[in-house]
Amino acid sequence: MLKPLVLAADVGRRAVRTAAKAPGADLALARAVVAAGRTVPAARGDALRPDRSRLGALHEQAADVLFAANPDGAARLLAATDVARIDDAARLERLARRFLAVDEYEAALRMRRRAVDLQPENPVRWGALAASLRRSAAGGLVRDSVAGLVEGPVAEEEAARRALARAVELAGDDPEIRFELGCLTFDQGRTEDGLDHLQAAVARRPDARWLIEYAHRARRPHVLQLDRALDAYEQALDRAPHSSVALRGVISAGARAGQDWPRLWAAAMRYEAGLRRGLARRQALAAELEPLVTAPQLDAERAETIMALLFHAETRGIRLRWATTSLIVLRLQFAGRLRDGFALRRRLAERTLDWLGRSSGGHAGHRQKVLAALVALGREEEALELIDPLPWEPDSRRGRRQLEKLRADAQLAAGEPGPYLEYSSRVRSEVPLPGEERMAALVAGRRVAVVGPAQTDDQLGELIDTYDVVVRTRFQADFVAENAARLGSRTDITYYAGRDQELLAAEGAAAAEAGDLALVVARPLSMDAARGLLGGELPEWLRVARHDFSLCYHGALLGVPRIVYDVLQFDPAEIALFHADFYAGSQAYSAGYWEEQHIGFGPYSKMNDVIASHDLAVDFRFMQAVAATGRLTAHGASAEVMALDLDDYLERVEAAPLFG
Repeated sequence: MLKPLVLAADVGRRAVRTAAKAPGADLALARAVVAAGRTVPAARGDALRPDRSRLGALHEQAADVLFAANPDGAARLLAATDVARIDDAARLERLARRFLAVDEYEAALRMRRRAVDLQPENPVRWGALAASLRRSAAGGLVRDSVAGLVEGPVAEEEAARRALARAVELAGDDPEIRFELGCLTFDQGRTEDGLDHLQAAVARRPDARWLIEYAHRARRPHVLQLDRALDAYEQALDRAPHSSVALRGVISAGARAGQDWPRLWAAAMRYEAGLRRGLARRQALAAELEPLVTAPQLDAERAETIMALLFHAETRGIRLRWATTSLIVLRLQFAGRLRDGFALRRRLAERTLDWLGRSSGGHAGHRQKVLAALVALGREEEALELIDPLPWEPDSRRGRRQLEKLRADAQLAAGEPGPYLEYSSRVRSEVPLPGEERMAALVAGRRVAVVGPAQTDDQLGELIDTYDVVVRTRFQADFVAENAARLGSRTDITYYAGRDQELLAAEGAAAAEAGDLALVVARPLSMDAARGLLGGELPEWLRVARHDFSLCYHGALLGVPRIVYDVLQFDPAEIALFHADFYAGSQAYSAGYWEEQHIGFGPYSKMNDVIASHDLAVDFRFMQAVAATGRLTAHGASAEVMALDLDDYLERVEAAPLFG
């Protein structure tokens, strides 16, 4: 749906901007968009999360786009609106929804407070008020999928909790109110209670959108209740077999959890049946593939047969849907057929480009997908041409931030780090985050050693300790002391993955408070989790990284590449890399770094994320691109591996005991 929505939105924006140039037309257009909400069935206005047809959902999206495309009209409408004189609660709710689309949080809150005054016994009004209290004013931070942590609303969490409690009193065990309560409770850091509320709500009303939102929360890195997420995604797919979001959730949760390939394949077949065009031919192809993909052991012969069947079918114009093919990619790669899997993923990237085209219609998310596909295909210069100069004038500050971030990342992928450093420095000055000043003082202009956890024969501890700053993944004092000859004895900065927030709160906190660490860094998606685990406030020794590399076609950068990307923005004199062989060595991690069950692939292993949530080929090429700028120097096993070409590297990983 992304392509038609983007094109339609662009047409709508252009039409509104042209029409709004006439005197007084901007205000009239803004009023018309709000009034259009009356054409939607009345039940929608009396529900927090109403059941919506696909047409109804498109109506909401179109109204948001058209309202945002007319900022002068929206501003004039707000100035002309006397909230205290409006006596229609439904109208106030329509206004609030539209003004939220243009980040007028305080205005929406006033409107919903007035609606509660008008209908104090209506639980939906209290629920809507609670939602606005969670986005009550500007001045906070939210995570943007492109730009990372950006300006957003702040929450009045206690007031929101009281408003929801009142809604519960009035509505009893209403599933809508229970669902909102679950979201609020979860976001306040009471994870298990929040999930229980959400589960109770979807049991009463198994709406596909609710089930997906519930599953997303259960799957978050600091939660990782993967079986719970998988069940919810499957239920969502049963109710919305056309939903690629539901199937992608099934695949991600299932591949990281029990790896029940027949179960995942069955879900993909339900999704395939949701598209009638070409179904018979796709089902015939799927019938040939099923015994191969779902086999307990996928050997070389079966893998070769899968690839032959897919490529032969494509010559006849037969292709399984994108999400189904992505499942086959993972099945091949978990079986150790990395190169086959990446060949198939490259075909998916080409399909992405063919489908999306190059006209993004002012939609940063569309442009991100196009650029990421090009980077995955090794076409970085072509990607750069699509983002530098900026392809359109953004409507908002966040829109500009998104495009500038995409441009900086595209330039870095093409071998030019300067724009990324300039962009990062500027956004730090515009919106400072806790811990960034301390990070800059530690790193800027200094020699930094990044030490990975791989098991290598390199005895480079003395060299590592000569660096001004030593950075490690997941700090463990005893582990470092026992391996000082190899790994060095010092640690100044340590990074924790999103899934390791409880370890951060235990190991990292204890070491930082004892003075053994200068700084602990968490991922940008981990801010709420870190606050919840650490009592609501971020201590001075904790920094939440601002952003990740935005041009990954599948997942995100792995730990060591992500650390290099983050450190680089602070302009160190040198980044030196040690003990990172990118899974091409004798074992994934040094002995004692992780529990034994997490050092290979298999059901519920942490290692599954390497395939399910990341892309080794993109990571490897990213590290080579950074090294080519002269900003990164690899040592020992790291240097040996990074000197390989991509195919030789993948062959080394395939031969590693990791897949044994």
